Amino acid sequence: MDSKYKNKKILIFGLGLNQGGVGSAKFFAKQGAQVRVTDLKTTGVLKPSLDELKEFPRIEYTLGEHKNEDIDWANLIIKNPGVKPGNKYIEYAKSKGKRVEMDMGILLEYVKPSQIIGVTGTKGKSTTSSLIYEALNSTLSRGAATIPPPRWNYKTVAFAGNIGRSVLDTIKSVKEDTLVVLEISSFQLESFDSHKVSPKWAVITNITPDHLNYYQTMDEYIEAKKVIGKYQTSDDFLFIRKNDPVTNREEFLQNLGGKIIRFSSDELPKDFHPKLLGEHNKLNMAAALAVLKTFGIDEKKVLQVMEEFPGVEFRMQLIKEWQRIKIINDTTATSPEAAIRALETFPNCILIAGGMNKNMHYESFAKAADDLAREVYFLEGDSTDLIKSLMKEKNKIKGAYNDLEKLLSDVKESVKEGDVILFSPAATSFNLFQNEFDRGRKFNLAVEKMFNETK
Repeated sequence: MDSKYKNKKILIFGLGLNQGGVGSAKFFAKQGAQVRVTDLKTTGVLKPSLDELKEFPRIEYTLGEHKNEDIDWANLIIKNPGVKPGNKYIEYAKSKGKRVEMDMGILLEYVKPSQIIGVTGTKGKSTTSSLIYEALNSTLSRGAATIPPPRWNYKTVAFAGNIGRSVLDTIKSVKEDTLVVLEISSFQLESFDSHKVSPKWAVITNITPDHLNYYQTMDEYIEAKKVIGKYQTSDDFLFIRKNDPVTNREEFLQNLGGKIIRFSSDELPKDFHPKLLGEHNKLNMAAALAVLKTFGIDEKKVLQVMEEFPGVEFRMQLIKEWQRIKIINDTTATSPEAAIRALETFPNCILIAGGMNKNMHYESFAKAADDLAREVYFLEGDSTDLIKSLMKEKNKIKGAYNDLEKLLSDVKESVKEGDVILFSPAATSFNLFQNEFDRGRKFNLAVEKMFNETK
């Protein structure tokens, strides 16, 4: 890999706690760039990320605030994907003619669109992209893929994206004959738009309301997702769900140049019995299968990989079985729709939900909680207040709690053999936790502490 950023002044705008900022800082530091990091969060809050950067003592920091002087200093600004449009410092940077990128934009300097299988969607993108990667990795490593035409003769596959580590970690393993499976958030798609490229294989799992604290309207969010197919040509592929009410609209598909392939769970064999539960996961598998068919890979081998696939961390993940009680961690369910799918998969469960609202509507979730949960234990937050007010079955409501161990202690007194405890918050976590991954890890630790061998 070349060192084209050697001695360049790189400003990481938003270090964060999700690995993206850390990965960017490491990437440029290793290239010999002058790296400066700025974040509104303080040293104490950012300690986990700062600890990972201790091996790079030359990195400079402006924490607890942003300064125009840092913008003036930089040759290149790497913006955290979560920084909202219209941020005054980013606008200032643009007014000064500064180059502003996200880590995904830097990846696109090293990876051609023709190498990319991109997966986006409100929910299901982690599972779908993981399924595609696992099946490709398994078949390519055994030489089982016959990939037509010859220009698609890829020999290795890499995985990157919105999966708790920086996409830039992947660059060192990418060669000319490497396929790159990318899980891409709506925020990260901004980089594809600014570079005016789309992946050769683009998947949209679904589009439902989300991130409405970032986007001003649902239409704006839909347009952000549409970018994944915006720059495709007739040689490319766009995969959409057969009955998705958004992506099948004529106005959505207008001016999209890729070949449209619709997927449906009806296309899975009747004797297909995957470990992953839930109708939504069958749709994820159908999406992955549709992509893999374009590579000419033996369908039976793909289905074998899918049947054994254990799932993705924090997505309806079975973390413990204790005295015939199953405990499921679905912390990444930060929207009502995602949590409703979990409730439909585990009806009559003990539900743990609640947190902070991101301008979402909770009427459908409250009804699902009324109909499908036996009891609902709530974490504190403004979404909790709203859900509790909307629920009709007030006798099911327990709490709100600001302590997971206390909550689980009370749950433990209520559960009986054969129950499912489902942690599917339907909300964000920033009032009590650093992010949903921090919430998931702390839930796992609390479960291990509270659910031991004795009742």
